[in-house]
This record gives sequence, C-alpha cells and structure tokens, in this order.
Amino acid sequence: MSTIGNTEVYGSVGSACGYAQTAYTAPVVLFYRRDRWKLEASYPPSPKCQDEIPVPNATGSWTGQIGDVCVDKVTPGEDDCCLCTFSEEEYNEGNEMGQALGQRAWAGGLFSMKEGTYDNANEEIESPPKVCMVVGEMPHPLSNTSLYDLNGVATSDPRPFSIMRYICTSLLNPEICVPNSDGTSKILFGSSVFVEGVSELCGDAPVVVMFDSNAGAGDFPTWIMFNTEPLLGLAGAVDNDGLEPYTCCNDTHLVDIDPSQYRIDAIGGGNKGLNRYASDRIAASVETFKIDKLEGGSIALGGPVDSPGLGYQCHAAQEHLPLRAYITDERLPAVVVQEEVDTSDSGGTSAGSNIKSMKTMVVVVGIGVLIGSVYLI
Repeated sequence: MSTIGNTEVYGSVGSACGYAQTAYTAPVVLFYRRDRWKLEASYPPSPKCQDEIPVPNATGSWTGQIGDVCVDKVTPGEDDCCLCTFSEEEYNEGNEMGQALGQRAWAGGLFSMKEGTYDNANEEIESPPKVCMVVGEMPHPLSNTSLYDLNGVATSDPRPFSIMRYICTSLLNPEICVPNSDGTSKILFGSSVFVEGVSELCGDAPVVVMFDSNAGAGDFPTWIMFNTEPLLGLAGAVDNDGLEPYTCCNDTHLVDIDPSQYRIDAIGGGNKGLNRYASDRIAASVETFKIDKLEGGSIALGGPVDSPGLGYQCHAAQEHLPLRAYITDERLPAVVVQEEVDTSDSGGTSAGSNIKSMKTMVVVVGIGVLIGSVYLI
C-alpha cells in the first residue's frame, strides 16, 4: 500500500484486482475533497482501502496489505481491497473462449455534500444531497459471431462462434455482444460483480460512473451497456447529442517495437497511432444530473487533443487520455444574481434578476498505465 499525498485535503477509496495473477494489474482509486464531501459508505468497505493506494511492486506481484489474498478473490473480505468487475465463472468462461479477462478493478463511494457547500451562495437545503461515485475498468466487449463453412458445419470447436474484441461496440451492433453471466449487461461480458456491487452500494442514490469501458466507437451510447438500476438510467456524452471522446491509447510503440504486433482492428486500419478507441466514459443518472461540458480526448478517431492540459501526461505505452466533466445537479437550488438584461425592443438594458445554472461538480478521470484515478471536486 502507498499513502496518498495530502490526506487532510483529499480522501480516497481504492481497490485492486489480482485474480489468478495472469497479467500485470493496476489499481483504481477514487479521490474526493474532504471539505466538500462526506463519505457515507464505500466499496470495498474495509478502512484499509481508504486513503491508501494498493500498488504492485516493480515485478508486478503484490506486496504490503494487499498481499497474496487477491490471487483467488474477486470480491473483498473484511480486511482486504480485492475487487474485480467479473465473477469467477466469467473469468473461467473467458479463458475457455480464448479471451482472458485480465485484471479489472473497480471501486465506489456513496457521498453526501457537507453543509455550506451546496451552492455558490452557501445557501443550505434541508437534506444534504447524496451521490454515488463509481470508477472502474471493464474487460473488452466481446462479439459472438457464428461461423460456418459452405457445408453448414461450424468452423470452431467446441463453440460454434468466433469471439472477437471491439466489433460489437464499433459496428453499432449490440445484439452480437456477449452478455455477462447474470444478464445485467448485454454488452460487457465480465461485469456481473460490478453491476451487483454498484446496486448494493448506491441503492436509490443517483450515480456518476467514470470507467474505461473498452468500447470502440464514439457514437456507441453508454446507456445501453447496463440493463438494471441504478446503472440503467445513465447518460453520457453521446446521449447528450455529442460523441464520446476518443481516449485510448498511446499505441505508437506497438509497430515500432515489433512489426508482427500490427493487426487490423474492428474500427478499420491498424493499431499503430493515438486515441483510436472511445474507451473512457463519464456517465450520470439522467433524472438527476446533466453533463454540461466534457473535456479531453479527441472528437475523431486518431484526431488531435484540443483540451489544454488534458493530453498524454506520462507519454507511456498504452496510456489513456484524461477526461474532465462538469455536471449539474438538478436537485440543488439555483442562484439568483443581478446582471444587465434586455428589457426593450429598442435594445436598451436595465438591471434585473437572472438565474444562474445549478451548482456544478467537477469530475476528473485519468486512466493511465499504472493507475486509474478519479477526482470528485
């Protein structure tokens, strides 16, 4: 474990998924401002998972409090931070399909706003509003396409289909995606523990989800990824008449190191280049929140990054671009301000009242090589 910087200002909830330890794993961490937010509940629930980051050593094996306990666990115990998005059943089934799920961690916190921070005028409301924040990394969506030869005989054994990544979220054909084992997501195989855990943690509180979905195309909507509450009512950028930004990845190293690694991907072309996938998403419960502005990533596959300060931070292989969202909470009171407003047909102006927008919270997401981190400001 590693202590975060200034724990007086920022609190955190973190987890790590090390199941079967077949690949290098990265933890995820949710940071929040202590002066504005009160942590009501968290997942993983252990205090050991708060204000510290579970990190692997240089060889990729786990040390410290995280220990070896995560090797055979997908859900946390009382004294560990082991938490994967998938169940053991899904992990084993993925191996049977020739698609290892890797190590996919997630974490969440149920927060309430502290009194005096509800809006810019410091007006108080009777009940502190709650928000459930979730951060994680999903396995790659898999497509299920039956393949038969000219004689009608299945070409793969033992399963009569070919499993491939990205296609179902790139060709906008969700019907060929492999669902998770519980049927709570028709898109994201390997997400059953995630969906169940979010439902248990968040209850009926509105949700903001910040995750690496590993989806392909920017016009593939986030709202169809889950089909149970509270995740069912999510809306992302594409659901607000926009496109999900392309954030994944810094892949310029692949061909330069080993030309044999070049592959034709589902979107078209090869994997050499920058930000070819709209993987990283910020989505919020549509009945409570509205994403006013989303910064970061590129608006087109392989395009430039126009948001200042939100380029590749480490310039490391497979690094993702960070995102920043400004989200309005419709439950909070509006702030009345005095400004000049037009009150005549002749174009004259006079002083009057105008309503500013609701209080906006800022969410920053960064999915990097070593750690996925989210800041609730």
